[in-house]
Amino acid sequence: MDVAGAGLVLIVVIAIVLYLRSGKQRANSSEDYKRLFDGIPTPMYIYDDRTFQFLAVNDAAIEQYGYTRDEFLQKLKLTDIRPPEEIPALLKFHEALPKGHVNAGRMLHINKAGQRFYVSVYTHHTLFKGKDARQVLIVNIDEKMRAEQIVSEKSAELENILNSITDGFYALNQHWEVTFINKAAEKALACKKEEVMGKNLWDFFPRSREGRFYAEYERSMNERVSVHFEELYAPLGVWGSMNVYPTKDGISVYFVDITEQKKIQEKIYNDGQNLRAIINNTRDLIWSVDKQSKIITGNQAFWDRVKELTGKEEDEVTNADFIQERVKVFFESYERAFKGEAFSFIRQRDIDGKQVYEELSFNPIRDMHTEVIGVNCFLRDITESQEYLLKIKDQNRRLREIAWIQSHRVRAPLASILGLVQLCDLHDSPNAEIIPMLKKSAEDLDQVIIDITGLTDDLV
Repeated sequence: MDVAGAGLVLIVVIAIVLYLRSGKQRANSSEDYKRLFDGIPTPMYIYDDRTFQFLAVNDAAIEQYGYTRDEFLQKLKLTDIRPPEEIPALLKFHEALPKGHVNAGRMLHINKAGQRFYVSVYTHHTLFKGKDARQVLIVNIDEKMRAEQIVSEKSAELENILNSITDGFYALNQHWEVTFINKAAEKALACKKEEVMGKNLWDFFPRSREGRFYAEYERSMNERVSVHFEELYAPLGVWGSMNVYPTKDGISVYFVDITEQKKIQEKIYNDGQNLRAIINNTRDLIWSVDKQSKIITGNQAFWDRVKELTGKEEDEVTNADFIQERVKVFFESYERAFKGEAFSFIRQRDIDGKQVYEELSFNPIRDMHTEVIGVNCFLRDITESQEYLLKIKDQNRRLREIAWIQSHRVRAPLASILGLVQLCDLHDSPNAEIIPMLKKSAEDLDQVIIDITGLTDDLV
C-alpha cells in the first residue's frame, strides 16, 4: 500500500472511531470497533501514551512483526519494535507529539526475527479503556526505501566512477543548466563544481557559444542524436574531442582533452612542411615505395619527372604507366633493399645522343620492430661531376705521357751531351770557359726532368 492509500485508510478509521465515540448505537459500538480494527489489512496498534505498553494490535500487525497477540499485550512496549539506536530519537519525538492526527514520517522498525524495515507512521491521540493512548497505522515502505537506497548507492557509485575517470564529463538539462560535472571536467574547464552546478552553461562560460559548441549541443538536444566533433575553447586554450549524447532530461557531454595531441599534430605538420620545403628545394629525385613497389611519397622533382615520362599527375600514375624495360633496374633494386641491404651505384645511359650519368641510392625503411616496410630512393644527376672527373683523368693521362717523353726521349740526348762534355779536355779546348757552364746547365736540366718524373709517378 502506498502513502496515499494509507492516508485514506487512516481517515476512514478515524471517522469510524469518532462515529462510535459519538454515543450512537452504544450497545454495538465495541463489537463494531473490534471488527473494523482487526479487519483492516494494514498494521494498526494502540499503546499507552505514558508507559508505551501495547493495549491492542490487529491481525496485520501480528503478521508484520511476528509476535503473538499475547506477546504484544503482555510483554512488549513500543520501544521493543524499534532498533536500540532509534529509541532516543523516538522518545524525543514523542514528547512533542500533538494530540491531533499526525503524519510521523518514515521510521525504522524491527520485527521479532531481528529484520529491519522502513515504515510510514500515522498516529492520533485516543482514549482506550479510560487511558490516554495513541492509535497508530503503519504502512510498510521498506521495498520503496530499499529501492531508493539502491538508486542512491548506484548514483553514488556512478558518481565515483565518473569522478575517477581521467576524461571530462558533465550533464545538462533542457534549460542548459549543469546537473553534474566530474573532477576531470572541473580541472579542464578551470571551475569548481559548487560554482557551476545549476548554472546555465552558456552564461557561466559566455564564450562557449563560439565555434561549434552551441550548434552541436543544440542539434543533439533537439534532434535527439549523438554527435562528435573537435573544437578549441579559446579562453583556456583547451582542445576537446567532444562526444554529446541525448538523455531523458537533456544531454550528457563526454570529452577528452586533446590539447597536447593538437600541439604534437601541429609540430608534426610544421616539421612536415619544413621537410617538404627542404626536399622540394632540390633537383634530385626523392621517393619511397611500399612492399608492393607502389609509390608512397615523392618530392616535387620526382613528380615532375613522372609527369614528363607518363603524362599523368601524382594521383593518377601507376607502375603500369612506366616502360618496363626502363624501370627494371628500380624493381630489382627494391627487391635488394627489402632484404635489408642499403646500397648505391652509378648508371650511364644515352639520352638524345648525350651520355648521362646518375647516382642511385636505395635504403630500407624499418618499423619499430626493425621490419622492412618500405624503401627510400634517391636519384641524382651527376653528369657534370662525372664529366669533370673524366676530364681530370684525361689530363692525368696526358701528363703521364709528357712525363714519359721527358724521362725517356728528352733525357736520352741529354745523357749523350753530358757524356761528351766529360770527354772534352777542358784545358786545351778553346772554349774551356764555356764547357763548365754547359755541363752545369745540362745537369740542371737533368734534375728538372727527374723532378717532373717524380711528380707524375702518383697520377691515377
